[in-house]
Amino acid sequence: MNILIRFNPAKPKAGEEVRVQIVVQHPMEPGTRRDASGKLIPADHINELAVLFDGQPIATVKPGPGTSANPLFAFKMKAAKAGQIKVVAKDLTGKSGERTADLALA
Repeated sequence: MNILIRFNPAKPKAGEEVRVQIVVQHPMEPGTRRDASGKLIPADHINELAVLFDGQPIATVKPGPGTSANPLFAFKMKAAKAGQIKVVAKDLTGKSGERTADLALA
């Protein structure tokens, strides 16, 4: 799964609030839909998203089957210092993906 991370503003000033946006490219199959032949499509959705800043956990999300495909997760944090954001996503089938992005200050 591909993960995209974006900061707004891209380079905040020290102490400024920054919006962190995370998009996880995933089909998010709820397990309730059927294919063209009528067979139930097995559930396959992200069930855990962890966000770390310089190795310290800052957010954990437990999405459910009702979450849309390619979900966008966003939150605000104070940009007290430059550092690295790491996002780790896991789904029901055991697949996982991770991405890091450096938060630079202006």
